[in-house]
Amino acid sequence: MSERQNAFTIKTNRLSDEVYNKLAKYAKSRKLGDYISSLILRDLDDSSTGRKAIEDKKTCEMFEHIKNELADLKALAKTTGFEGSDSFKEEEPLKVPRLKEGKIADLENISGSLDDDDLEEYNDF
Repeated sequence: MSERQNAFTIKTNRLSDEVYNKLAKYAKSRKLGDYISSLILRDLDDSSTGRKAIEDKKTCEMFEHIKNELADLKALAKTTGFEGSDSFKEEEPLKVPRLKEGKIADLENISGSLDDDDLEEYNDF
C-alpha cells in the first residue's frame, strides 16, 4: 500500500519576491511542509500564550475585586460592632494529650469478642 501524500496549492498575488524565493528554496529542498508546519505550530503556541495572558489578567481583576469586597466587609463589620466579636476570632487547635514513651495506658473497660472462625486463621502458630 502506498503512502498517501497531501498537497496544497497556494494561489495569491500578494507574495513578494523575497517571500516567494524563500518558499521556493524550502520546496526545492523538500522541507516546505516542515517549515509551514513549524510556522503554524508557532502561531498556535503564540495564541495559547495570548490566551494565558488574558486569563492571567482576568484572574488579577478577580483578586482585586475580592480584595475590595473584603475591605468593604471589614468596614461594615467595624460599623456594626462585629469586629471585636469572639465568634470571628480564630480558634486554637485542640491539644491532644500525648502518651510518653513507656507510659502504660489505663484501660479498665475492654469490650469485644473473638469467634472460633477468627482463631482458625491463626492455627499455624
